[in-house]
Order: sequence, then structure tokens, then C-alpha cells
Amino acid sequence: AEAYVFEAAARGLPAFVHRPGLIGGHSRTGVMSQDVFYHFLSDIVKSGELPDMEGAKFNLTPVDFVSKAIAQCALDGHWTREPGTVFHPAVDRNTVTMADLARALREAGYGGLRRVDFCAWRDKMLAHPEEFKSWSFCSALSVDGDGLDAMAGNARGAGAMRQAIGSEAFDAYDPRDCLNK
Repeated sequence: AEAYVFEAAARGLPAFVHRPGLIGGHSRTGVMSQDVFYHFLSDIVKSGELPDMEGAKFNLTPVDFVSKAIAQCALDGHWTREPGTVFHPAVDRNTVTMADLARALREAGYGGLRRVDFCAWRDKMLAHPEEFKSWSFCSALSVDGDGLDAMAGNARGAGAMRQAIGSEAFDAYDPRDCLNK
């Protein structure tokens, strides 16, 4: 799909790509859609197993921050000067580790989760896609290192987000708060 966007931009249309990474719940209410990260959390709870992984796996930004940043990019000519630009609307310091995830689940009442080998857990998710909805998300995860989103440069998207939500909210954001809600 992005190839079509880049082709449109090459032909002079004001076309842009937005890659937000993982979108978390609303910054105040915590309400979130049932997307891949939601299914990942649900499958951890459903299986009673916490896959053992290292690194800064997940880049989590609240849905209202992402939507405001995308609107800011669309409405402010400063951000739309270069058609074909890729924006990563994400807050700096938005990484969540499995330790953060385990703590949030424990605090939410799911303290009995057994730590299991990640590869075995992922194989279980992939073998039963009708039962575990995070199979597509799990297939892209690895046991060690940082997640793929950690490699994306997000300076432009972060700049638009800071402008859209304000410096105070941008600077105060802690992804663990997003997990806790």
C-alpha cells in the first residue's frame, strides 16, 4: 500500500505515510481498540504464560497522541512541504519491556503468570490461531534485542506530536502509565 502512496507523491499529490508503531489506550481513560497489542496481552492472560523476552520490545504511544499528531501533519503546512515523507508519530521514551508488562499485569491482578520460553510460547500461538488472536503479531517478535519500531527515526513525527499535544504532555509521557490504564 505504501508503494502507491509514494507513487502518488512522486506524481505531485500531497501524499504521506504515517507509521505509529504500537498504539496504546487513550492517555486519560486507557480505552483501547482490540488490535494486535491488545490480543497479545489477552493471549498472555488466556494462556497463563508470560513469554520470556529481552530488550525494549514495544513502542507504545496513546491513541489520542497519535491521532492528534496525524491531524497536525495534515493541517499544518510546515509538515506537508515534502510529499512522500514518512512520519513515525510516536513519543520519545515510549519503550516498554517485558518486565514493565509483567509488573502491569501483576498490578492488574494477573500475578500467577508462569514465565515460559518465548519460542515455545510463540509456537503455541501460531499453532492455534483460532484460539489465540495474537499469532500474526507474535510471528514478527524475536526473543532478544529491541523491537523493530526501536530502529525507526521519529524526529519529524515526534515534532508534530509535541506541537499537537503540547510540550508538557509530551515531556511527561511515561509508557508504563499507558500500560497501567
